[in-house]
Amino acid sequence: GNSLTLRLPAFLSSRQLPWILTGLLLLGLLGALGYAIRGPRVVRADDLMKAAFNIQPPGRPAGLGQIAISPDGKNIVAVVALEGVNRLWMRPIDSLDGRVIPGTDGVNGFPFWSPDGHSLGFQAQGKFRRIDLADGTVRDMAALPSDVRGFDGTWNREGTVLYHSGGSGILRIPASGGTPQPLPGFEQRSDGIDRWPRFLPDGKHFLFLATGTDQSKSELFVGSTEGPERKLLVPADSNAFYSLAADGRAGYLLFARGGALLAQGFDPDTQQPVGEAFRVAEHVRVNFNNRAFFSVSENGTLVFDPSSDEEEGRQLTWYDRTGKPLGTIGDAGAIFRVRLSPDERFLSMSRRSTGASTSEVLVSDIARGASLRLSSFAGDTPESIWSRDGKYVVWNETVDGKYRLVKKLASGAGEIEMLLESPVRVYPSDWSPDGKFILYVAVDNKTKRDIWVLPLDGDRKPYLYFQTPLEDRSPVFSPDGKYVAYGSDESGREEIYVQTFPPSTGKWLVSTGGGIGPRWPRNGRQLFYVQTDGKVMSVELKPGVPFEVGVPKPLFDITMA
Repeated sequence: GNSLTLRLPAFLSSRQLPWILTGLLLLGLLGALGYAIRGPRVVRADDLMKAAFNIQPPGRPAGLGQIAISPDGKNIVAVVALEGVNRLWMRPIDSLDGRVIPGTDGVNGFPFWSPDGHSLGFQAQGKFRRIDLADGTVRDMAALPSDVRGFDGTWNREGTVLYHSGGSGILRIPASGGTPQPLPGFEQRSDGIDRWPRFLPDGKHFLFLATGTDQSKSELFVGSTEGPERKLLVPADSNAFYSLAADGRAGYLLFARGGALLAQGFDPDTQQPVGEAFRVAEHVRVNFNNRAFFSVSENGTLVFDPSSDEEEGRQLTWYDRTGKPLGTIGDAGAIFRVRLSPDERFLSMSRRSTGASTSEVLVSDIARGASLRLSSFAGDTPESIWSRDGKYVVWNETVDGKYRLVKKLASGAGEIEMLLESPVRVYPSDWSPDGKFILYVAVDNKTKRDIWVLPLDGDRKPYLYFQTPLEDRSPVFSPDGKYVAYGSDESGREEIYVQTFPPSTGKWLVSTGGGIGPRWPRNGRQLFYVQTDGKVMSVELKPGVPFEVGVPKPLFDITMA
């Protein structure tokens, strides 16, 4: 037909891109936190002197929005999306204007400051990088695993940086450069994750969040660079920052719990909580990696994102080719990774509310609005795909530390059948039209994301379809099964390619300005994808010999839909 049906979050969440916000990103600032504690007495929140105002970073509303305030409280940096590229943007507190920091293209994760405020650490293009703001020098500090799952670090005055990196636990590296080493006592562990380290004033002890593998329980601890000991502080739903009081004797831990931003009196000498925690803000944004969107300077200035659970209100919506909304499906909720069944009567999706320890795999009847739960389990939010006859749904799940692809009848009848068990994370991506193959993505920290094929006949031994030194993802079969469209950043940014199936020398670049989330229409003579600036693109294709690719044309901007 002439209509293109798209669900914006379905495109974005399958790539774990930023959510579309219902409003503008607001950064609130509270002053004078450092004066909240005097000796052993904890001053209530009502006693704080507050000065608050809002900042609107530039770029499209879907910008990532990770933020960090400098140690002296004079500058804020945020991750913004400009012209289809994520960059660091910096704004002085006493100015109405900000600027993009050159050399930070492709930034992801949370940036963090050096103690003197002259440098920043950040993640970009698969590497931990450092930029010196005075002259703009960028240095590669360390390669990061593909499964980094959020990035942040902390930098002490002795020139040591701690950061958490995927399955490697907490790592230590000199700020001047060198080889990162696992911090003794905080290596990767099978029963949970230690992450989000943040140095305390002595530069030896640090705060960190310990989370169970199913994320059902998380607690703040104090650790040390000089030994493996750890001291339990308080239950928390996020990382924590410490803000020193003006008298230097005590201060605050700030962290999220129950959706609110709390302040807890804390003595850094005894490393003990003081008094009772109280609310600083009713809402603070927290992602599914338990990282809260806030930052605190040494002089007690707080910057935070007060948006709460925007993913809870995600509404499935039909759009035509011009971007005109045609109608909604079901109720708004915490829904992710949506796939339309081949007959367009059902949807498979994941649902996981913020703070929940379990994900659900659902099948929803579009006409009736009713949903059926196929499975519920702790761990990653799963990706799901349909068999071409619409009878089965396949998804990924983690059981006892094993990564699996499983399938079940979409009707919910029968038992779950395991298709694949893998030592690394795997995500299903598409099922071939003839029903004989499943394309999936394996997340290997050595080779990054690679595209694999799982045969469903014979010995069912998986084999590699495509691999580059960087990230390859989102493969989908053409309607005739002769081609595969996929995303790869082998050129330095993610673009859309088409390759023959089985693989051969036939390979064609489709996108020209970056792209994610390729999808084929039924006739197989077009390809749709989302350009990195947020536009839905259409490209005419002419399969055959030679295979011809047309000029990409924009249909509409999903950031404005």
